[in-house]
This record gives sequence, structure tokens and C-alpha cells, in this order.
Amino acid sequence: MSIYKHKFIVFAIDHFNSLGIIRSLGEKGINPIVVLYGEKSKLVQKSKYISEYYRSNNIEECYEYIKDNYSQELYKPFIIATTDETASCLDLHYDELVDKFHFFNAGEQGRITKMMEKEYIAHLAQSCGLKIPKTEEVNRGDMPKSVKFPIMTKSNTPTIHNWKANVFICNNENELKEAYKHITQERVILQEYIHKKNELNYEGFAINNGQDLYMPYDNRYYRNTPSSYGQYGFIEKSQQTELFHKIKELVKETKFNGIFEIEFLIDQNDNFYFVEINFRSSCWTYAYTKCGINLPIMYSQSVIDGKINTSEEDICKLPFKFMNVIPDFKINVKNGNLTFTKWVKDFLDIDCSFYFNKKDIMPFLYFIKNKIFK
Repeated sequence: MSIYKHKFIVFAIDHFNSLGIIRSLGEKGINPIVVLYGEKSKLVQKSKYISEYYRSNNIEECYEYIKDNYSQELYKPFIIATTDETASCLDLHYDELVDKFHFFNAGEQGRITKMMEKEYIAHLAQSCGLKIPKTEEVNRGDMPKSVKFPIMTKSNTPTIHNWKANVFICNNENELKEAYKHITQERVILQEYIHKKNELNYEGFAINNGQDLYMPYDNRYYRNTPSSYGQYGFIEKSQQTELFHKIKELVKETKFNGIFEIEFLIDQNDNFYFVEINFRSSCWTYAYTKCGINLPIMYSQSVIDGKINTSEEDICKLPFKFMNVIPDFKINVKNGNLTFTKWVKDFLDIDCSFYFNKKDIMPFLYFIKNKIFK
């Protein structure tokens, strides 16, 4: 059966990740329904590929809108989650949705939300043979008992509001005490800080409760910052055979069905440290689409077929370079880490950016207008 008989719903926030999913579907002739939660759209709403649009500040209202309006379709609609919050929302309503929609899930209600807890998924990854940074969970204000400085502070779950505000790199007790003044969560993850050489990410999808996996390509970065992922990177054919087999075991343990991203830190000795799994599409999904790996289309057709379908894979070139232009410029040029000339040279060499698209230009113009006249 063709996926074109099914409606597609992008359950999203106003972000270039969501725009990338919309374009990935639209460029293949699927005009998705976009259900947006949060503030008024300043980006995605203007995409020419959107067939229907709904927005609410309340995520549960968005969920009710999807359930009330699209649960009686002849062919089960696909819901594509683009954030941890939307993935968790669908997961917590699994029992209501499972017979009516195709959506990212792990076979039972609440399982994805539980696996979003960093401590839980780290232990699961470790049980599958993956190396993890030393970690402990403490009350806010407590000093580490087993993890030695330098450390990184984190929230245990990515679904809390503004979780990135709880991330600090601390080299000693005084710096940790200062970080606690800004951290809002009562329970805090203290993690061994890895002096990274690079990061390694896999974008892929799984079906049949994690038993079947598509994940032959990975991406790394040309530039990194100590406390966050890079913004300028490249996609390549994966060479990490041993690591792949461990990831495959982990995905089986998760029983996950859907598009995912798995992230690793690479230390100065080329050791791989598991960081997390995002149980939803990632920021780099559209770069994979432009490379010839349209994950939303391939995942959906594989769900219908009941087996991995790679017929849509059409690699244009490797390595394939991408850049999140605005953050990369701010981090590297405005902060004096890179000359403007060097940055422009890199920019002109990329194969994919995430805002400007001459075939779907209005989101970019709308975004710029809101930046100037906000």
C-alpha cells in the first residue's frame, strides 16, 4: 500500500526542525497537517507545503485537536513528533491512539517518557555494552560523591521547560555552587565532563518494536563548542561496525518504533561515550533528506510494508555538508572564534542550510521580518 493514501500530521513547535519535516514530506508530494503548540509561529506557518494549520499554547489542546479531527480516517494517519514534549504527549496517550494512528511509540503507554530520563537510558545503554560518562543524581545544592570534577550539570528529563538553562560546566566546588544558584530543578544530574574531540550522531528509524533498524549513516562536526553540539557538520557512511551492533541491541531493548537520533561524545583517545537517544526527529533530519535519505518517507513506507524499505534512498554525495547558519555565525564569528572570511568560505561550500530554501522561500522571509520588526 502507498503512504500517499494516509494523512500526515506534524506535531511540532515553531523551529527549523519542524520546518525540515514539513519540507521533507512536501518535496515528496505530501502536504502535511501542522499542529503547533507554543507561541505564534514566526517560521513554519508560511511553508507552501502545509495543507492545514492549527496552533494552541497548550499541548493537550493540540493533542485533543488531533484526536477529535483525524481519528476516524479510513487509512490511519501518521503523526510525526519533532520535540521531546510532543513525543512524550503521544506516548502518554498510547492506549487512546494505537488503533487510530501511526505514531512514534515503544509498544506500551509511558515507556518513551520513562526512557527520556537520562539516568534510566544511560543504564540501559551500559547494559548493552556502550560506554557512558560517570553520572550521579543529587539534590540541588549537594556536592558529588563519586563523580570527580570537571563535571556537567543536567536535568534528568528533556521535557521540562527550558532544560538547557540547567546545563553548566563546573571545574570545582565553587563553580558548582554558583551553578546551583541558576538551576531550577530540585534533582540534578552530575556527569563526568568529557573533553571531546568531536561528536558522533546517528539519525535513523526502527520498526517492529525495535527489531528492524535503518541506520547506515552518521554525522560529525567540523567545529565544536565545549557545552553544546556543533552547528557545521557532515554526513558520511558509518564505519563503526562494533558500535553499530551495540546500538542495535539498545534499540531492541527500547522496543521503539519511529524516527530517532542517538548521540555520542568522542574523547581525545577516540573512545565513544553514549549521551542520549532522542525519540523523535532531530534538527539534522532535513540535511539527511537533502543528502538523499528522506527518513520521514522511508520510515512511513516501512511501517506500511512491515519491513525496512530503502527504495527512496538516493545519495547525492558523501560527505554531505550542512550548517545551521545563524547559530554558527553567532558562536564563531560574533564571538571571535573565526574570521568572517573563513566563515563565508565555509558557508559557500555547504550542501544544505535549514532556513533559506528557494523552493519554499516564505518561511525564511517571514523569519527575517519577525527578527527585524519583533
